[in-house]
Amino acid sequence: MTGSSAAAPFPEERSSPAGQVVVVAVNARQIFRHSAARLEQLAIALRRRPKAFDGNYYAPDVILVNEVSAMDLALVRNHLNDLFSLNSYVIAGERPDEVKTKFLINGKTTSLISYRSWADVCVSDVRYQLINVKERASGALVTFGGVHFRADYRGSGGGECRNQNVDKARERLGRQGARGILFGDFNRRAMNKQRECDPEETSRVEPWYEDMTSASAVDGRSYLDAVREYNRANNLSMFDEWTHEEEDPSTLCDGRSGLRRNRIDYIFVDATLKPLEAHADHPGWASRTQPGVIRCSPSPQCKYSDHRFIWGRIGLT
Repeated sequence: MTGSSAAAPFPEERSSPAGQVVVVAVNARQIFRHSAARLEQLAIALRRRPKAFDGNYYAPDVILVNEVSAMDLALVRNHLNDLFSLNSYVIAGERPDEVKTKFLINGKTTSLISYRSWADVCVSDVRYQLINVKERASGALVTFGGVHFRADYRGSGGGECRNQNVDKARERLGRQGARGILFGDFNRRAMNKQRECDPEETSRVEPWYEDMTSASAVDGRSYLDAVREYNRANNLSMFDEWTHEEEDPSTLCDGRSGLRRNRIDYIFVDATLKPLEAHADHPGWASRTQPGVIRCSPSPQCKYSDHRFIWGRIGLT
């Protein structure tokens, strides 16, 4: 590790309480723009934040990383194991490049039972995967499914592909029997209006989101959007829960010119599970008032991707 991790003391490290899991998902954007330095910054960010509302820092239990090779994932694992002294991370599941969703798990708090992968409905050489995990302290079994849907399926089946992939992912998790958490980069807003005109997400939901959260015959269950569920239950604003910032300025829906920000990464949890807290990594590397400004001094504000990670502390019992 470089000296950047010493910019400020890390919070005291704790493992998550029994019957809970801390989950993280991030699109690391390493496929077309590889950067070992950004991978290190990602690991530092995960070690430094976030703190729970009770003031404790709970180490992640399950981490989903998109847009990484097996070698990149191993680098993140190694960095995390350098940074964490009481918890230990291992790669879980399949590693080939065609599997777009890759997992790290905390070996102290969880154990891997099994894993499966499946193909995108419209792009057969793209695969997603799930892992079946036991939370050691309580013995609770949970299925974690990771996805990274395409931003544009044009020419590969059109607008129905995302909806069909949602159904397929839910069906695959439902087969496992355990309660599920489906998370990752869905590459689409939940609402039909852009964030700048609907920061609190009160407009009409998009069809894919309706399919993702509603009770469904494909699995006999329904899902909660953990971030929205937690914020609404606690009368918190959704304004800072965006997860992706575009690189180039455009005309925003409110007429201003700027860098568009959207919430396109999600943690969906079985409706029988409880989101104890869930957020985007805010402020993370982002300036609230100056989109595109990357504040790399001190190091906690370095930009590890164009996506901010999302995290949730989920009650299992």
